[in-house]
Amino acid sequence: MFGWTAMEDSELLSYLKDGNVRAFDTIYARYWADLYKHACCTLRNREQALDIIQEVFTWLWVNRETVQITSLKQYLKGAVRFKMANYLRASKSQKQLINSLQYLAEDTVAPVDIHLKELQSLIASAVDALPEKCKEVYSMSRHEQLSHAEIASRLNISVKTVENQISIALKRIRIHIGSTLLSLLLLLL
Repeated sequence: MFGWTAMEDSELLSYLKDGNVRAFDTIYARYWADLYKHACCTLRNREQALDIIQEVFTWLWVNRETVQITSLKQYLKGAVRFKMANYLRASKSQKQLINSLQYLAEDTVAPVDIHLKELQSLIASAVDALPEKCKEVYSMSRHEQLSHAEIASRLNISVKTVENQISIALKRIRIHIGSTLLSLLLLLL
């Protein structure tokens, strides 16, 4: 039998449906680099791009027996685009929620004001817990309202570094706030 890498996608999919790990490994090796590059270019976040690619391939393996694929390359590209869109949508809503809550915290009254002050305090403590460079970049972005390019210029770092630092900051803030944010939101509603 000839090598796995020389097989057509349709043959690999047939073996994959039967649970053949070598077929899966061959598909993964054939497509992951291009999908990863595409996701990195779109998201500008290597860690998230890798997570998305892993989710797509994990889903493919788990659903191998039932999935109907005519063009493997197009299917995988579409799945990655779908996952990226969901990530960007969720990321945007989380940022908007945090920004809205910060804004509301400045203009509220009585009982609601107390809860929002607690949220502000949680956010402030999460920001204080950030590494110095990350905290500086986050503050310039959120408090001084500077663009990524302006921050990069002021700190003499790349825009990519600014984006990575802000991404790290937001991720750590979300983790720090965690279930407390959900409790506060439930009290507000």
